[in-house]
Amino acid sequence: MRFRWRSKENDGESAKALRDAERNKRKVEMRGKEVTKVVEALRELRERNHFAEQMEAIIVRRRGQLR
Repeated sequence: MRFRWRSKENDGESAKALRDAERNKRKVEMRGKEVTKVVEALRELRERNHFAEQMEAIIVRRRGQLR
C-alpha cells in the first residue's frame, strides 16, 4: 500500500496557518486574567441578584401573614 504524499506547494499554507494559530493562542493566553476577573464579577452580581430575589419573596410572604 502506498501513501499519497501532499504536494510541496501546500507546505507554505500549512506553515502560515500554524504560525497564525500560535499567535492567536498567545493572545488568548494573555487575556486569561482579564477574562477571569470579568467572570468573577458577573458571578458575584448574579449571586447578589438572587439574594435580592429571595429577600423579596420572604418579605412578600411575611406581609401576607401580617394581614
